Amino acid sequence: MIAYRCFRNDDPPRLAEVWRAADLGRAGFQPMTAAWLESCAFSKPYFDRAGLIVAVEGERPVGFAHAGFGPNADRSGLSTAVGTTMLVVVVPHDHHEEIAAGLLARSEDYLAAHGAGAIMGGGTPDLGGFYLGLYGGSNLPGILDSSATMQGVFRRAGYLEADRIAVLRRPLAGFRPPVGRGQLAIRRATTLRVIDEPARRTWWEAATTTGVALRRYEIRDTAEALLGAVTFWDVQPLATAWGVTTTGLLGVAIEGGKRRQGLASYLVAEALHDLAQEGVTLVETHVSQSNEAATKLFFKLGFEATAHGTLFRRP
Repeated sequence: MIAYRCFRNDDPPRLAEVWRAADLGRAGFQPMTAAWLESCAFSKPYFDRAGLIVAVEGERPVGFAHAGFGPNADRSGLSTAVGTTMLVVVVPHDHHEEIAAGLLARSEDYLAAHGAGAIMGGGTPDLGGFYLGLYGGSNLPGILDSSATMQGVFRRAGYLEADRIAVLRRPLAGFRPPVGRGQLAIRRATTLRVIDEPARRTWWEAATTTGVALRRYEIRDTAEALLGAVTFWDVQPLATAWGVTTTGLLGVAIEGGKRRQGLASYLVAEALHDLAQEGVTLVETHVSQSNEAATKLFFKLGFEATAHGTLFRRP
């Protein structure tokens, strides 16, 4: 008989066993350990044991689902207006679908009880806040198509597609920044700065990237005013499992009045060139299908889509 309960302090080793046995596809780090789950999920300052529901058969965990929220408007704390079930992980079992459905239903109950007016399925950079580096690659891409079993959990529950997220990759062997009149003009008028372990700019950024090695490239004008920045990280531990020196591009931000002047293309290209010089062989980033400007930018720089994920929405 399957029973459901919330997370207990002695669960991490057994939840690591569940993860190792489940079919998560290439997007899930293996072999999972309790230490990595602690680092990337259970140690987060917003972790709530009641939001991690465990399915047990006797005393043996056979699955879990993890519910979470995103940041408020100024990223100084959580907002419970929108919640998500980030993952539903179940071991091979004769009653797999029943267990998964039970976990999802209880995760939904938790989210609704905490005030969520909208309930999603899958994590994104602004929703969930757990498992960065353990699932999905360089960021949180909803539920990847390669995790077809987990996608099926949400589809059977009637969830609809809210967004599609492309996983874009760019090998750096032989990379050279584009050269043209516009790029040369930007180079003459600006300074590029490289900052390792930059100060986190918001509570949400600090909470989600604690323990993550960040590198930020900033472009400034001659008066030292910030024009834009791009942030990378080392995609651990997934990149180690892939056996490729991979850096993840977390985001590009150009100051409002300076957009559409070629700064984003110049900044990212210069950053990629610098990373290539340091031995990085692959850069990965995730882009929502609705973000046409970012998609155009990355394709221009030679990125290609290698996978896709879905962010689900409960109707």
